[in-house]
Amino acid sequence: MEKVESFKCKLVTWEEIAQWTEKVCQSLDRDHNKPTVIIGLTRGGWVPARLLCDHLKVKKLYAVKTEHWGVTANQDGKALLTQELNTSIANENVIIVDDITDTGESLTLALGHIKEHKPKSLKSVTLLHIDHSKIEPDYFAVRVPKEDWTWFIFPWNVHEDLRTLLPKTLYEPKDIAGIQAGFRDQFQIDVSEYMVRDTLANLESDGRVVKKGKNWSKAG
Repeated sequence: MEKVESFKCKLVTWEEIAQWTEKVCQSLDRDHNKPTVIIGLTRGGWVPARLLCDHLKVKKLYAVKTEHWGVTANQDGKALLTQELNTSIANENVIIVDDITDTGESLTLALGHIKEHKPKSLKSVTLLHIDHSKIEPDYFAVRVPKEDWTWFIFPWNVHEDLRTLLPKTLYEPKDIAGIQAGFRDQFQIDVSEYMVRDTLANLESDGRVVKKGKNWSKAG
């Protein structure tokens, strides 16, 4: 039997996103920090950035993108800038937004890139901050102690994350109920039957899982 992988996850709700966004906006207002430009660090920061635009009445929304490549593509595994800022932000009050700081690599890289564009001011914002990160954002809603590290599954990433997690439950053939139990036992999350079936359909179409009778297994 293959090794059973297990770590703590959390399914984040839209209600929590709304609460965290409001908390960040209150902090910005308290400090009289009124951005004229918001930059979303994609992909994870794009939705929070748009929500902040709505709260703060900001019309100028731009994006930069970083990606973490595996060791086969980049020996040190650090974040790489894959989409640069393509507009002028000179003399603008800018905030850059991501959903979470975990390692802090992406935010550090993006901040360095944006500073080269000479904004009038630059602040960083995340919804969540894990305190083992190499950088602490200027504003965040929730601090997560490093000893309570959690993989946060955001609403805009739920299908992608479930496609990653579900095969880890198939260290042996399982039916739908068994997969749901695997999510609870291995990752501490409750996943509905509908979401399990939807994820299985996606994985099956990609050739990653196969069904025999009532049970599902990893392909190959």
